[in-house]
Amino acid sequence: MAVSAAEYDIFEQMHYVCFHYEFEHGEFDVDEECDAGGCPSAPFGSGKRAVVETARALAIESASGTPWSNPTLHEYLEALAGWIEDSEGHYPRHPPQNGWEVVNDALRAATVYE
Repeated sequence: MAVSAAEYDIFEQMHYVCFHYEFEHGEFDVDEECDAGGCPSAPFGSGKRAVVETARALAIESASGTPWSNPTLHEYLEALAGWIEDSEGHYPRHPPQNGWEVVNDALRAATVYE
């Protein structure tokens, strides 16, 4: 939500994001979108859910014997670290603004990254 300088007093002389988390976000986790329109956490909540879904899907793949290039835990974790270290090459122009997107990409990439 864009707030102009003219609306500064409406928000208790606070930046809108600070006002939102202080007075509107309620008991929601700061990484989760709340019910207030224009919640600044909206992009982050969906990313977190995507990471959880990817991790669960990978667990099912692994348990079912889906072949991966990095089938053991230590190989997978080494590939995960390597992909994260080299991830700038995956996002040459515009890295994601949301770190959850990078984590989600890294989880999937580590199954095949060498």
